[in-house]
Amino acid sequence: MNIGMVPRFENAPPRPPGHFEHWVQFYGEDSSLLDESSRFIGTHLVTGDGAVVIATKAHRDGIAQLLESRGFDLFVAVAQGRYIALDAAETLARFMRNGRPDAKLFGDVVGGILAKAAAPGGGSSGIAAFGEMVALLWAEGNAEAAVQLEQLWNDLAQSSRPFSLHCAYPISDFDRGAHGELFLEICKKHSHVIPVESYTALSGDEARLRSISQLQQKAQALENEMAERKQVEESLRQTKADLESQVEERTAALRRLSSRLLSMQDSERRRIARELHDSLGQYLVGLKLNAHMLRQSPQREDLWSEADRLMEQCIAEVRTLSYLLHPPTMDAAGFASAARWYIEGYSQRSGLKVGLEAPTDPGRLPDAIELALFRVLQEALTNVHRHSGASAVDVLIQQDAEQIVMEIKDNGCGMPEALLNQSRATGAGVGVGIMGIRERVRELAGKLTLESNRNGTLLRVAIPLQSEEHIECQARMGER
Repeated sequence: MNIGMVPRFENAPPRPPGHFEHWVQFYGEDSSLLDESSRFIGTHLVTGDGAVVIATKAHRDGIAQLLESRGFDLFVAVAQGRYIALDAAETLARFMRNGRPDAKLFGDVVGGILAKAAAPGGGSSGIAAFGEMVALLWAEGNAEAAVQLEQLWNDLAQSSRPFSLHCAYPISDFDRGAHGELFLEICKKHSHVIPVESYTALSGDEARLRSISQLQQKAQALENEMAERKQVEESLRQTKADLESQVEERTAALRRLSSRLLSMQDSERRRIARELHDSLGQYLVGLKLNAHMLRQSPQREDLWSEADRLMEQCIAEVRTLSYLLHPPTMDAAGFASAARWYIEGYSQRSGLKVGLEAPTDPGRLPDAIELALFRVLQEALTNVHRHSGASAVDVLIQQDAEQIVMEIKDNGCGMPEALLNQSRATGAGVGVGIMGIRERVRELAGKLTLESNRNGTLLRVAIPLQSEEHIECQARMGER
């Protein structure tokens, strides 16, 4: 069109002479950005001012098309030097150093561009500049550099010919709660803020007030959700810390258990060796001497009687040792029978009064369950003898279709409450014997309960009755 013809740009912002205006637009759609920026540039061009567009190629082309569609002869403005269009990324690279805008280079580069666009004898408001360099920095994740560049534009306005600046950011780039403070900082760097088109498109103050109220409600809800999320995250962190602490404690307890079991294994071997040497060995030595004398005096009846007695004692010692290692009565008659035999011998050896209440015909259980119950009984009665100071113990064995339960209750001094609470919380702290019992019961998906007070201690194990095939499968999985 002829330069003398002035196209109309509705809703153009007022531009007092010599006044620096720094606009920022947050947009959702490119069409909104192009419409606002072309109005801004066109309003200045029609009054004879110069214009600089520093944008992406798509936006440079879009602004040019809109200006021409509204009747402006852009070719004339370019020829006059009043319209300069530059690539945002290329221009930005000219003054960026080490990821930050260099103030001197910015003044030289951008100040030089604005000086070229100034039209001698043109309009009174100076130059219109549209820039997307700050948006590129923000999109790259360099938010601090974007804020610094906004300030450099403000500083440039104090030392150069008056100009108006229109910046733009896609609102989608501010999609995190952490962006809030920087978003406000960017707004503070500008004299005018243009909200997203969903707000500016509303007609009338009443509609805008409703929109603001709705946004305030959403913001409040978001703040509450963020606060609740922080509480959940803190709870999860605490739970994780507690679990890690429990894992560490139980790992340490298992290491102690493993070490103690090895030590107990060595002690048991030494005990068996002493039994063999001090008891069975002595009987065998006596039997050997007796046999030597019988060769010299085979007619002596007293020597034959002594030899029979020594052989009976050897047989009894071997039977006792083998029963303690693994009672054959359990293979033949089951756990209840083996428990009766063991309790009878234990009562005789320890001097404690031990009562047993068990089913008369409980039936056979899977081998793994019977062996575990027998070892639990051995370990529990050993602990009673060593630590409780009890004079009596009651053993109760009950069985139904779903589980078998064994209770061992003594009348001793009980356990300290702190130690008992630690055992319930972490499974540690009560000694290797209880830890071993706990692991045996856990392998069979059972439950160990430990109760204690000044009147004594109750140990209760409940093991679900499963098929032997299922138990063997679980054992194989555990070995892996």
